Formats: sequence, C-alpha cells, structure tokens
Amino acid sequence: MRGLLGFFEAPPEEKGYGALGAFVPRDGLGNCVYCNHCRPCPMGLNVGLINKYYDLAVAGDTMAADHYRKLEKHASDCTRCGHCDRRCPFQGGQSEKMGKIAKYFGR
Repeated sequence: MRGLLGFFEAPPEEKGYGALGAFVPRDGLGNCVYCNHCRPCPMGLNVGLINKYYDLAVAGDTMAADHYRKLEKHASDCTRCGHCDRRCPFQGGQSEKMGKIAKYFGR
C-alpha cells in the first residue's frame, strides 16, 4: 500500500505516460486519445479537450461546438511551436491538426 501512495510524492517526469507509446495499438497512432501528455501547452491550450470537442462535433454531437466556444483558448490560438508534437506518445501531429480544428469551428 505504501508503494502506491508514493505516486503522490513522485516528481512529474515519473508520472508520465511515455512508456505507453510502446504498447499503443497501431490504430491509435496519429490520433489524439485525450491523454493530455502534451500538456502544458506554452500558449495555454487544452489540446485534449479541444480535440475531444472537435471529434464529438464531427460525429454529430450538437452541443460540442457550444462547449468548444466556451473554452478560454481555441485552436486558433495555437502558434504551432511543436511542443505538443514532441510530447505526444501517439504521434498525433497536433500542431498541424489545430489549424484543421480552427477552420472547422470557424476560428
């Protein structure tokens, strides 16, 4: 039990999901799975949530666009610095996808 509680005292680099990249099904590569391993975004974007609302909107969820618009930062705020791309264990290509998402939502 004590070993499990050690998680709370571990430094951030020991709490990462990087090791999961080796166990990712090939179908997951290139997609955002909302794990937020890309955080923190230097511009303050919640990349996982932006992707989630985009995916839901494309799938037909009529409330997703409204939720997206209420976010403090949007895909159009992305500067394409590549921080998220370097941290993503799924090789999601988020800096490029932010342009696509911004265009979809009209921002």
